[in-house]
Amino acid sequence: ASVTASVTAANKVYDRTTGATVTGCTLSGVIGGDVVTCSAASASFASSAVGTGKTVTATGISLAGAAAGNYTLSSTTATTTANITAATVTASVTASNTTYDQTTSATITGCTLTGVINPDVVTCSAASGSFASATVATGKTARGTGSFFRMPSKVS
Repeated sequence: ASVTASVTAANKVYDRTTGATVTGCTLSGVIGGDVVTCSAASASFASSAVGTGKTVTATGISLAGAAAGNYTLSSTTATTTANITAATVTASVTASNTTYDQTTSATITGCTLTGVINPDVVTCSAASGSFASATVATGKTARGTGSFFRMPSKVS
């Protein structure tokens, strides 16, 4: 008898690859109490870009179980959907030294990111910055606000 496999896949965080993980494989068309299971050898997203409801194709599906020899697969591939969510990056800003002026205003001179996956190019900038207080001190922490991230080229 012919059976059809259906698969489910795990969502993942963007990692620049199309690799996917099959989390389940079920069969339709198995008769009565026959014990037949399925599994997939590999799976991949159609692209590595962030998105929801992205197509995942599982390949190399095979049968196992006590009654597996009594069945054939209608196809050794199956598709499903899963999500790729954005990777988390952390911005760090630098500020220029300033002369005491009774304000907490800080001039942001740089913005760097950690967590960017090579060779992706993502940049950041801060619209404004401030110190925690207006008092004179060395090594004060400055905070950037209105941070903005930009990836100049499309990732496929």
